This record gives sequence, structure tokens and C-alpha cells, in this order.
Amino acid sequence: EMFLAITLASLSLEPTSITFSQTCGGNWKLAAPATTKPNTPRFDFSMSSESLLPSSQLYPMVWHIHGSLGLPFHPLGLFKINASGPACGEQTALIMDGVLGQVLLSFPQCPWAATSPGLSVNAHVDVWTVLPAIPPVVSTGFQLNMSLLPSGGGEPLLCTQMDIVQPPQSGADPEQDTCGLDNTDKVPFPPGPEAQIPTVTVDLDAPAEIRWAHVVKPRTQGIKRLIASFLEGQFGISANTTTAKVIELLLSGAAIKEMHRMPADFAAEMEGIAIVTGIPLGEIWVLNMMYELTGYCTSIVAQDSRGTIWHGRNLDFGLFMGTNATTHTWGLVDPLQDILVNVQYMRGGKLLFNATTYAGFVGVHSGFKAGSFSITVDTRYDSHLDAGIIGWLLGKNNGGQFLCFQTRMILEANISYTEAFQSLTTYKPLGPAYIILGGTQPGEGAVVAKTFNSSAEKAGVSWDPNYDVWPLSESLQAGSFYVIETNYDRVAPPPSFDDRRYPAVDCLDKMGPNQLNVNSLWSIMTANPTRNGLTTFTMLMSAGLGHFETYKTQCTPGPHCVPF
Repeated sequence: EMFLAITLASLSLEPTSITFSQTCGGNWKLAAPATTKPNTPRFDFSMSSESLLPSSQLYPMVWHIHGSLGLPFHPLGLFKINASGPACGEQTALIMDGVLGQVLLSFPQCPWAATSPGLSVNAHVDVWTVLPAIPPVVSTGFQLNMSLLPSGGGEPLLCTQMDIVQPPQSGADPEQDTCGLDNTDKVPFPPGPEAQIPTVTVDLDAPAEIRWAHVVKPRTQGIKRLIASFLEGQFGISANTTTAKVIELLLSGAAIKEMHRMPADFAAEMEGIAIVTGIPLGEIWVLNMMYELTGYCTSIVAQDSRGTIWHGRNLDFGLFMGTNATTHTWGLVDPLQDILVNVQYMRGGKLLFNATTYAGFVGVHSGFKAGSFSITVDTRYDSHLDAGIIGWLLGKNNGGQFLCFQTRMILEANISYTEAFQSLTTYKPLGPAYIILGGTQPGEGAVVAKTFNSSAEKAGVSWDPNYDVWPLSESLQAGSFYVIETNYDRVAPPPSFDDRRYPAVDCLDKMGPNQLNVNSLWSIMTANPTRNGLTTFTMLMSAGLGHFETYKTQCTPGPHCVPF
């Protein structure tokens, strides 16, 4: 991986190439640029015919666009584009329900005049994200095939093919991927009522089976909606079908078999949630494993000029798990936000810690213990992927623990930042992850990159559960004032198509520790692309100041909001 970092260090994001050609029809003039700005591709093109259109071609015309995102010149059909409409006035073709982009078409108003000296169609392409490229050999692109033909059938008047390709040698570049504050629809702070998250209490002295009853019962329909959206978006399983019922039985059987290997209180809480909501236990079990499998997030821990530690966090979830054709957003964002809660965990009648989570989820991915530490977890990807969790499901890896269960147990223990750091750096996870900690004293903060060594575990050999530990003190000694995590190891540049690191770094560097406060941290956490189409909430914390607040944050993919 260090070799990869050296190899990519000099790469920049190459211009996106455009090839536009005619594949059928008469004498047409096509115009499009040869390249466009890669971050993000947006350009105009046109099609015109100067000859008088024959009367046979003046019947009502329709347009049709089809294509996909895949390897250039050979679409794999990963994200199908299939749209059509009348060739009259302004028309729009959406790419993946508008989440990834759109094509705007401008035709003459209908009916087309028989005396027209010709025809001109102006168009515009918007792609809301950098097209994926993985150096040095893999590139992808959109292929758009457009035809213009009589509505009643017959020979097309025009056929074209457009290939929009990101060269494979492209890489993220901090000189190009800069602070997005000027390319963002500003979000007021504090935000309005629509962004507020309800606060609930969970009494840890109450029996585990009933702790969440008052929280989940009024949100039963929302939890059902989320689970149904997840199963359909991730696995293509529609609710109330025979397949769904079979999967439900299989999941419930697996849950009953495996939950006794989970912490007893957490298993009992899940069983209680299933009973009070009437949702099958297997589905509640899946809900509690969702974040163990995937997620895209940003966490920042920074120290201001007074030595105060601030911790910002965006949780992004639901990439390619379905879309909402009405709102042109990802399909899980609204269901997730509908069941968001700020939880006050109580013990002995006193507040023990806070967390922001989704009703029905008993682990903690975003927590806060006033006077001690703040903690967030981000997804990490490495060569072991989900080998640890798969092994656990097969009855192995009993020495490991689910990440969000481990973080909750740490928060429940009455320990300091130093003790939490020690515990989390020795903990054996079931898969790769990032744990981000913020403390109360100057220099207290860290990004801990966890790993699972499947081969060592199989051989029964001891292994280091940490791939990398990045203390805030190390950054301070290097003249910086923060650590940041955006789902990618710091030893290599992030991928160009998901670069949230360099824009946030640029924002932080321009701001400096003297201007760091809750307002400026909010501005950075809600700037494009840190806040994106997958973001469900933003947290602002300072364990030293006892400051904890969380708001729903969302944006619709477009010129000022990348999809992910």
C-alpha cells in the first residue's frame, strides 16, 4: 500500500474525454467539446441539420436515450439509462433517477414548421460526480445513445452515440479538490425545525427486554420501512413476496442461533424490540448488522488555539441501495432520517452518555461521554473485507466483537479518554474499521484503523488488530491541528471519485485553529462534498466543554451536492 501511495502521489485528475458520433440518419452536424472539467463533468452539445426537412419527417417525433455506466465503449450495464419523450420544447433524461446526473434537451416547439430551413437541437449534460477511475488501468464512463424517430415508427431521423470517459491515469489531487464552501448551498446554524432530531432516554437499570419499548413502538412503521428499503435496495427482495417470507424465516432462524454469542443485554434488547414492534427477530438482527457491513462517513477531530478538542461527524449510508424517483435522492436517506433519535443513556437516575442512532439499532456508531471522550466509527475496506463477520456467522472468531457493540460497552464503562483509547487499540474486531476518538485535554484525539487478519486467525497465531494509529498529538507535532477520516487509509490518496478528504483538509487549513469553533466546524461539515447525497446527520461535539448537538443534514444531488 505504501508503493501505491508513492505511485499515485504525482497523479492528478485528468480532463474527462468526450467522443460524439453519428451512427444513422442523414446529413447532420454534431458539436461537442473533446474534453470537459472532470470535477464534475458538465458541458453543452448540439445536433443540427441545415437542409429542409422532408415532409415525411414532419410527423410528431420522439427522442430516446439509452446507455449505462461501465467500461468505456463497452457498457456493462451497471446503471441503466433508459428515457424517452416527445421531441417538443424542453426535455430531461435522468441518470439513475437524477441521482447521478441528467441530460437536458431543447427541441423546437411542436408542431415543427414544414417551412423550417432545418433543425437544431441543443443539449446539456450534467454528471454530479467524478467518473470513477482506478489508476493505472481502470477507467469508466457513461455511454449515451440517442435517437430521433417518428412517433408512429419508421426509420430514425438521427442516431448518435456519446462516450464520456475518465482516463485511467486519473487520481485525486489536493490542488484540484479544494474546499467546497464556495460551491455549497449554505445551511444556517443552528438549522430550522426540519433538521431537529427528537431526544429519548434509555434506562440501563430497566430490564433489557423493555428498555427500548417506548422508543421503537411509535416508530414501528418507520423501522419496517427502513428494513424493507434496505432488503429491496441491497438484495432486490420486495416486501410481502414469497421470497421475502422465505428470507424472513431464514434470518429469524439464523438470529435465534447466533444471538446467544452476542452480549446478553444487547441480544435481549433486540428480542424486546422485535416483540414490541411485531417485526421478525431476524429483520431486527439484520438492522443491527447493517453498519457492520458498509457505510460512508466523515469524522474530524481538531484542536483550537485554546486547546479545546472538537469532534465533527457526518454519517453517510445507502450507496447504490436504491433511489427515490420522486425526490431524486438515494432510497435509504429518508427512511433513515425518519427514525433518527438522540439517545440519553441513564444509569442510577443520572446521564451516563449520549448517542445519535436509528431506532431499533442497539449498538453505538456515534457517541459522546461528557467530560471523558467522543467516539465515532467509520467503515474501512481492506483485503479481508467481511471475512471476520462471515467466519463469525459460521461459528468461528469467537474472540472478536461487533464494532458498534464494543463502542457502546466502552461508553457504558466509567472510564477516561486514556482508558478508552487503550481498550479500543487492543480490541479485536470482526472486520476492518476506523475508530475516531476525541478527548478533553490538548492532544487527546486519534484515528485508529482496525483490521482483521483472517489467515492468522485461522492459523491460531496472534495478530495486531491495528493497521494504523494516528494520534492528534502526531499532527500537532507536525504543525497541524487535526486528524480526519473519510473511509480511506491516510498512507494513500483517496480515490478521485470519492474524495472528501482533500476538500475538508483545504477548508481546515484555510480556517486554522484560531477560527475553529462550533460555527466554523458546522460550515465545514455541511460543505460540499463533506455533506453529500448520502448524508443523514451531522454531529458537533466537544467532550471537554460538554457540548453535544446533532442535526439531520441532507442535500439533493446536483451542481452543489455530489451524490456520495
